[in-house]
Amino acid sequence: MSNVKGFTLIELVVVIVILGILSATALPKFIDLQSDAHSAVVSGTGGAFKSAITLAHTKWIAGGHNGPVDNLDLYGTGTSLMDMNSSGWPAQSWFPFEADPQLNNTNDCMSVWRAVLETNSPTVDTNATEDFQVTYSANTCTFTYVLEPSYSIFYDSSNGEVTIDVNL
Repeated sequence: MSNVKGFTLIELVVVIVILGILSATALPKFIDLQSDAHSAVVSGTGGAFKSAITLAHTKWIAGGHNGPVDNLDLYGTGTSLMDMNSSGWPAQSWFPFEADPQLNNTNDCMSVWRAVLETNSPTVDTNATEDFQVTYSANTCTFTYVLEPSYSIFYDSSNGEVTIDVNL
């Protein structure tokens, strides 16, 4: 009888089965990282958008306005000019002068997005070739994240409410 030390075939099979069970339970946690990353992009962008909308409204209030305003300079640079509706919420960012600017189509939604977020922000358009796809319905812009269509940012121009939906 020899004194060879090692593992038997049964011991190796048991270890492999245990490792298989552990990997089967842990693997879904790691696979969901991409979904978590997409959620973080939408949450971060939505938070920035919400803060910018609130900042624009605060600037409208601080300016002593009580009605629509055309070309309110959001950041003092002369590049982000926002048309505010009668309630003081961003409605569009267009020239020329409008007496009562309203957010009422996808182009207005895109102009608000681009003006409040400025440069280096995720891109938006009406088709699915950009970071976010925009649609409009009843005073509300819906910005749908193209890589994860169940994630969206909603902006209601009648009350300034920004809602972020990442299905958490």
